[in-house]
Amino acid sequence: MARMGKWGTLAIVALGVTALGSTVVAQDKTSLVKDRQAFMKAQAADNKAINDYAKGIGAKADAEKAIADLQARNPKILALFVPGTSSTDMPGVSNAKAVVWTDHDKFAGVVATLKGLEAKQAELIKTGTPEAVGAAQADLGKNGCGACHGTFREKLPG
Repeated sequence: MARMGKWGTLAIVALGVTALGSTVVAQDKTSLVKDRQAFMKAQAADNKAINDYAKGIGAKADAEKAIADLQARNPKILALFVPGTSSTDMPGVSNAKAVVWTDHDKFAGVVATLKGLEAKQAELIKTGTPEAVGAAQADLGKNGCGACHGTFREKLPG
């Protein structure tokens, strides 16, 4: 076997570190997507608690806790969408369409609209009737969650 010089050895080490770094970045992005998906599932659970209250099968206290959780989560949404984690970048892993980043202002606008709808819902849960909460929840679902999912999320299989 031929002897490698100092520079040859350094080149191999550099290539190995670069390859390892790429793997770590891919794993980190996969973790980011999984965390984002878990975050969204938690939001869905909060919305279910509010819907249950509106239908008369859940407790008001659970709806109050759920809306507080949604309001606390809202400022964190944009940070969950890290460049390089779209469905184009990570097919089969991510469901976020690339348009999240190519039309980021529109995406941020939907998140801002969601914030306003959540504030309205919080007040209704506190002072309104379950029926009013249900009507607001339909609006929140259509113009908040649905506006984002319809434009910025790939359809899920099934």
